[in-house]
Amino acid sequence: MIQDVKLFLKEHYPFSELPESALEALSFHITIRFLPSGEVIFTEGDKPLQNLYIVRKGLVSLHVDGKEIDLLREGDCFGYPSLISNEPPSSTARVEEDAILYLLPKDIFLKLIEKYEDFENFFTKNLAKKLSATTKILRLSPEATPLERFFTLKVKDFRVRSVPLMPLNASVLEVSRIFKDKNVSCVFVGRENAQGIVTERDIIKKVIAEAKSPQETPVGDIATSPVISVDTEDFIFEAMIQMAKHNLRRIGVVEGNKVIGVLEDRDIVAYESKNLIVIIKEIEKAQTLEELRYIYSIYEETVLQLFQSGVKVGYISRLISEINDKIMSKAVFLTIREIGEEPPVNFSVMVLGSEGRREQTLKTDQDNALIYEDMPMLDVNLEDYFSEFGETYTRILLDIGFPPCPGNVMVSNPEWRHSLTEWLKIVERWISTPEPENTLRVGIFFDFRNAFGDESLITKLKEKVLSLARENELFVGYMILDAIRFKPPLGLFRSFLLEKKGEHKGELDLKKGGIFPITQGTRALALKGQVKETGTLERIDRLVELSLMPRDIAQDVKEAFNFLQQIRLKNQVEKLKQGKQPDNYVNPEKLSKLERDLLKDSFKIVEEFQSFLDRRYATYIPR
Repeated sequence: MIQDVKLFLKEHYPFSELPESALEALSFHITIRFLPSGEVIFTEGDKPLQNLYIVRKGLVSLHVDGKEIDLLREGDCFGYPSLISNEPPSSTARVEEDAILYLLPKDIFLKLIEKYEDFENFFTKNLAKKLSATTKILRLSPEATPLERFFTLKVKDFRVRSVPLMPLNASVLEVSRIFKDKNVSCVFVGRENAQGIVTERDIIKKVIAEAKSPQETPVGDIATSPVISVDTEDFIFEAMIQMAKHNLRRIGVVEGNKVIGVLEDRDIVAYESKNLIVIIKEIEKAQTLEELRYIYSIYEETVLQLFQSGVKVGYISRLISEINDKIMSKAVFLTIREIGEEPPVNFSVMVLGSEGRREQTLKTDQDNALIYEDMPMLDVNLEDYFSEFGETYTRILLDIGFPPCPGNVMVSNPEWRHSLTEWLKIVERWISTPEPENTLRVGIFFDFRNAFGDESLITKLKEKVLSLARENELFVGYMILDAIRFKPPLGLFRSFLLEKKGEHKGELDLKKGGIFPITQGTRALALKGQVKETGTLERIDRLVELSLMPRDIAQDVKEAFNFLQQIRLKNQVEKLKQGKQPDNYVNPEKLSKLERDLLKDSFKIVEEFQSFLDRRYATYIPR
């Protein structure tokens, strides 16, 4: 019988990775149980488990709050989260088909975890799988609300309007007749597929208003190219985000590799998402500070509704980002109008930090900076102009409702407002001198992206930062050191480490102990790998492609990051309901048992990520 156990384990990962001697030894400690269909092996909330369960034959299901989250077959293991945490099981295990189980005592299992790294990594990885499966339950209610159903719809579920394809050399007059005869409001232009799009508005603005001849003007001359589009398999939310981002009333729809038609905003409004489309249009129409202030308050209510309806946090963050960008762009126009003078040179308002990564939650602080062209021959004091611009712009954002940055990282601060030449010198000084203050500044700054203005200035600055990072491995090492310095708030036996005094007594900081190590670690590796993406999840995917992060660790970290962001937003929503200021602190006692378990799993993954950074990049890290 012992030999049979050994042979079985040898065929199933991760036991197959153990040396022969270890397999021989643990085979003596395994006990065998037969359980009939329908029998409950353990129940959610029972005493901490004392055995690892291995399915020899049959089927076993795991349930959380009555919902099945996993179905286990021959060779699968379960019960390990309780063994690792020494806490009650977070799920119920039930036999679905007559089963034979191997039981491995807890003390033997923990010794194997301690001694064999690959064995430990397998169970850490599976904690992430558990995390991924059970967070779906936290997001969705048993009966989907109308709004939730809406956000599970795909583009193909909506009316896609067919659009005529016209040759590039067709005249605008011909296209106008197509509009009339076929009762359409746009056409694609190109040879075999859509290379561009022309709308009625294009003809009015680019031909009629400029007194050009409709008969002599080729439609290719006024086409917008390329066609902004989404796939038929994309969720409708993706189409809405792209329409918001590019100020579109219609968006191309692709099936396979071919543009097949357009989706119009009126079709989306006709379904039941009127609020979001209306908000975006109202921002575009707003002319006063009072209008923007009102829209900002309305959009916050919409975000709350989206979260309560089960929409994914990633979608919500992107929506917040797009709407914030539009409001900030409008604030630029209000600023220029108040100053009474157009900017003398091209410039860009940059957003930094979580806003730059498009990972905002509620009440994101103002993290912004300003860059402008060098024009030394101009008889204008650029510094004076942009000083007034920075002061006015920051005040307008504050009046709209954007909270100030506690660290004063705002365009009103001269330290975050410079010409391109000055910025190039500053980032060179920061990166060549890896002091704690400078690594902190680069950590904030490196996530920068253009929110309004000249994108080329941003491109030049980004290229400079990446070039300097490539030449200064020590600086990257200091950034990695920052990522592993703050440990997740887990104590002995994975108990939570809470604040002991102050206004956050009894709470823990999700950002410091979980989100920051992930964003800072991926940021440091992004600098090392010359990665231009700013979003954390996009950076992780790129790092995997560059072999700077193993795929299994990357997947675990992404799951943990998503869950931490979800708990963060949920906590902020609850605090807003209570009339409190939203922040990054959460009281674990106010979470459900499942959420507490998943939070510990997430922190465990953060610890593993920090260990990976420490091992893999040890030569870079200053000690």
